[in-house]
Amino acid sequence: MTARDLAAGRRLARWVVALAATFVLTGPAPAQNPADRKPVDSCPAEGGCLVDGGSYRIILPQQAPTGQRSGAIMYFHGYQGSAEETIADQGLVGVAQRLGVALIAADGMGRTWSYPGSPGHNRDEFAYVGRVLDDVARRFPVDPRRIMASGFSQGGSMVWYLACRMPARFAGFAPIAGAFWEPLPSGCAGPRPNLIHVHGTSDTTVPLAGRSLRSGYRQGDVFKSLAILAPDGCTASWAADTKAPADPPELTCRQARGCAGPARLELCLHAGGHIASAAWVERAWKLIMPPEAPPASVGARLTFP
Repeated sequence: MTARDLAAGRRLARWVVALAATFVLTGPAPAQNPADRKPVDSCPAEGGCLVDGGSYRIILPQQAPTGQRSGAIMYFHGYQGSAEETIADQGLVGVAQRLGVALIAADGMGRTWSYPGSPGHNRDEFAYVGRVLDDVARRFPVDPRRIMASGFSQGGSMVWYLACRMPARFAGFAPIAGAFWEPLPSGCAGPRPNLIHVHGTSDTTVPLAGRSLRSGYRQGDVFKSLAILAPDGCTASWAADTKAPADPPELTCRQARGCAGPARLELCLHAGGHIASAAWVERAWKLIMPPEAPPASVGARLTFP
């Protein structure tokens, strides 16, 4: 073997060693931790999940137990909002993922909701919601017995009407900064549901006492709304006692006592304006869903993040 052959052999050996070292150092890409993956919408990108009369979007929990159905939060956006904006809200998505539940984003037709008294008259919202719930139960591993409705502003009002008209389709309701509109309902279907309402005492967009709009429509009074949901007078004294609420994002909460039935009815106030916090939705879920949730004492001031 010549010197030239020996040199070529040494170069080849060095190349093979270098290639092997590169493979050892880099290797195949490690499998991604499911917890590190970004939650994604499970509906088609174009149009969402279609039902008769509309559509919705849904983000499923990443850590759902195998073979089990998860609970869900069905969220109703405010005026001029959309389902796309709901699932882009990292606060809401984060809450749903921490709780291990799905986030269902309802989509108002024309970016509004057409409940009784609303300026919108686009569709039968109660039929639409029923179709969405049925479609979710058919397509996705979601337990229809463990769904809580929540929403903000006009979406909060939509949640109030669902609590009145469709109480049996949800395990509970968590409206924020929205109540019934006038003319107020004459009564609600039973049984009285779990409902935790959050409102700011400085809210001028949807005041606690409601307000008239230039179009002739009128937002309803929160305390009158409570009296319709629980007509036995168990919240009668609350309108006169709204002093010194906590500053946002903390809440001063009071749970009703003496109401007919075991369902939780609670009013939480803060000193802020027309705002919402995903933490309030998370708090409502934790109080409404566990059957062993400890009740708050009458008139107690409770501070929550």
